[in-house]
Amino acid sequence: MLKRIDPEKFALSVVSSSSAISDSPEAIAKEKVEIYVASYKEAEDYNRTVVKANRLEDHKKFYGEK
Repeated sequence: MLKRIDPEKFALSVVSSSSAISDSPEAIAKEKVEIYVASYKEAEDYNRTVVKANRLEDHKKFYGEK
């Protein structure tokens, strides 16, 4: 069974591991916010896929492979 990931923890991890390209604090903050939002959404999308895959796996276990 696939595991879900915590979107907030994932996004914070991605932000903390990414380097900013900009020089000004405002531009750096904007980059980091964009990275956070994109990472959070990506984790949510992944979790939706995991839920579907897990349901399909449970269905196959219950009814058998077809």
